Amino acid sequence: MRLPEFLANAAKWLGLVLLLGLAACSASSLPAGLSQRLDSPGAQLDRAEALRLVNQFRASRGAPPLVEDPTLNQQAQTLASQYAATNNQPARPNGVGAMHLSAGYANFAETFSGWRSDDNVTRSLANPAFTRIGLAASFAASSTYGVHWVMLLAEPIAAPAVAAQ
Repeated sequence: MRLPEFLANAAKWLGLVLLLGLAACSASSLPAGLSQRLDSPGAQLDRAEALRLVNQFRASRGAPPLVEDPTLNQQAQTLASQYAATNNQPARPNGVGAMHLSAGYANFAETFSGWRSDDNVTRSLANPAFTRIGLAASFAASSTYGVHWVMLLAEPIAAPAVAAQ
């Protein structure tokens, strides 16, 4: 086999290997709830899958798992809807230790990837003092960014003081 013929064959094989590699990369191994697009009316965030991903990240940092908090979810949903409607970042609610926002990502996997690359978010997510989480997304077709995301982190709810008798 002559050198030009060998190079042509090698190039074909290399192209095939690269094509197969790209095909394997595009077949996502993520759970559907993490890669589900939320950039359409009525799309719903899979909070259970999102929480699982967040808690895997926390475990990798030595932090205990967070617990989904319905009140924080409701607050996060209100804030995400406000954020989507106005394109203005909402204020952090009282009693919430950390609030993280994002806009423009179509699914939770992309959003979380962006949050993980932010040192402030990474510190919050790894903070063992936070035990509760609220997550929400809101889509507004007229918004500059489409999907708006809110994550609220909070410490445990303090037990009411018992009066001495």
